[in-house]
Amino acid sequence: MDRAGSVKDLAGELLALKKASGSSFVQLSEKTHYAKSSWERWVNGKQFPPRDAVERLARICGTDPAPLLALWAEEDARRSAAPESEDATEVGAEPGAEAEDGNGAAAPAPRRRRVLWASVVLAVLLVAGAISYAALSGSGEPPAAPRPKPVVTVAGPATGCTLAACEGRDPKKMNCGADAVTVRTGSIPKDLVIELRYSRACKAAWGRISFAQVGATVVVNNSDGAAQADVVHFDRDVYTPLIAAPDDGSVWVCAALPKDVRRSCTGRFIPSEEKAQQP
Repeated sequence: MDRAGSVKDLAGELLALKKASGSSFVQLSEKTHYAKSSWERWVNGKQFPPRDAVERLARICGTDPAPLLALWAEEDARRSAAPESEDATEVGAEPGAEAEDGNGAAAPAPRRRRVLWASVVLAVLLVAGAISYAALSGSGEPPAAPRPKPVVTVAGPATGCTLAACEGRDPKKMNCGADAVTVRTGSIPKDLVIELRYSRACKAAWGRISFAQVGATVVVNNSDGAAQADVVHFDRDVYTPLIAAPDDGSVWVCAALPKDVRRSCTGRFIPSEEKAQQP
């Protein structure tokens, strides 16, 4: 499946859900806090959507998000695995520029240019190697051992706190949202959505509820006995302050409707187990 096909397959599913829900782009924007222009691009296959947007649309429409998320993950993996080959195909092409390969078949001009460049680079390397060999042979000295390449470490996002230092702080102000992902979800029928948000850089988590009523509460807990909570004072969503999420501990989120003692909770998230499952 090519890139356009994968994106359109996902877009087709999103479009079908949108039509089934009867929602306009403006209504989707109000329900998800994503811009209506973004929804138009995602649904029409012009741009690859974020995972959170796909999951939110599925839950708004009352359907299991797993099949959509599987399709999203397949396309995301494909995009991550071969970005360079796609760019070489899309960027260098010129309309109508063709050559012939050894069998007399028409070959794209970008391919011919890549073969030419590869030949030039190979020739330069062979000449440079021959000169180096001749110089070393004439001196009678063995070639120097290659120097080890330095290890390059990619730094994560700059954050304002980690672990216990994050307790009670705002995830946005601490920049913990830079690498945050929704690791567990839950709901209270029909509309209230519960999310457990986790930042690996901050080693912290927080709870968030959407489509809630004024007075609804959300509480994030960890296995050390700490908890942070907040209440919807206006609008329809709210998130808690940060709580420490050490690798060997667990965190989870619970929420309740106004004046309701019953709570609905997400599953527990254990960072060390998630790392062990990653390739």
